[in-house]
Amino acid sequence: MLTVVTITMSPSVDYTLSIPRLIPEEKMRATVEATEPGGGGVQVARALRRLDEQVEAIVALGGTVGDTLERLLSDEGVPVHPVRVRANTRPSLTMYTHDQGVNYRVVGEAGWQSEQEWRQVLDRLVEFESLPPYVVMSGSFPPGVPTSLVREVAEICRERRSSMVFDGSGEALRFAVDEKVEMIKPSKEELADIVGEDGYDPDFDYRRAARQVVDAGVRVLVVSLGGAGTYVLTRDGDEARVRPPKVQVASTVAAGDSTVAGLVAGLARGLPVVGAVRLGTACGTGTCLHHGSQLFTHEDITTIMPMITVERLTEALPRR
Repeated sequence: MLTVVTITMSPSVDYTLSIPRLIPEEKMRATVEATEPGGGGVQVARALRRLDEQVEAIVALGGTVGDTLERLLSDEGVPVHPVRVRANTRPSLTMYTHDQGVNYRVVGEAGWQSEQEWRQVLDRLVEFESLPPYVVMSGSFPPGVPTSLVREVAEICRERRSSMVFDGSGEALRFAVDEKVEMIKPSKEELADIVGEDGYDPDFDYRRAARQVVDAGVRVLVVSLGGAGTYVLTRDGDEARVRPPKVQVASTVAAGDSTVAGLVAGLARGLPVVGAVRLGTACGTGTCLHHGSQLFTHEDITTIMPMITVERLTEALPRR
């Protein structure tokens, strides 16, 4: 039985290369390390399969790159419902330079989608005789896809008694808050944008901002704090900071998506919210150990979970 459906409007095929150094105007030989599926919801689906959850990935696919993406997902055992579009699926390049020890990332622009094309997502959701318990919409929207699609997906989830999880930014994220979706996972800066503040201001009070968002109707708010870990607040009053161990980061590609996958898998297994955040944190941290778009392993999770610390926050927060 399906547990999760993921939606990816702007997927990619991620090419990971390594090169000794970058020299302008010279032809340089690079080692192709990997060719992997990419895009927010796609990465969530891949991570959920790695956690042995039953998932279907609704993915917009176009052109020869889209064919490659569909094959790559099939090779990983991720069931795909293709949304066929005319625009070629975008490529994404991660290049590791040995002399600098850093990754360069170049992401292709997504192509235009017509209303007839993007509405296939809604058609698929209503086709389910019983919509799975969780619907995850993650990643950016390509040109032509209105951010109001979030509202239409949220309405279907409410009607079909499925919990919507949203991981995106900008106007689409504000739509998700307005629609009172089950869970959102913004960064601290994205949280500040929701409430009209500056997340880079050292005086920004993310806990107060989080309370505003939860009071607006979102049931679970999970905020990425960068190196400081993750903050979680729920409508039921759970509040905590979850801190991962320090690790040698190889790449942060797909780390946030892995976190979402662990969160949803934990909730689907009946874990309390903070416990699900711990699992999500382990998944995200494990993914950071690997280059390119490679994901965590089961061994990573086993090693990392005992090293995660949870700080319960119990003091009352003033409301405004």
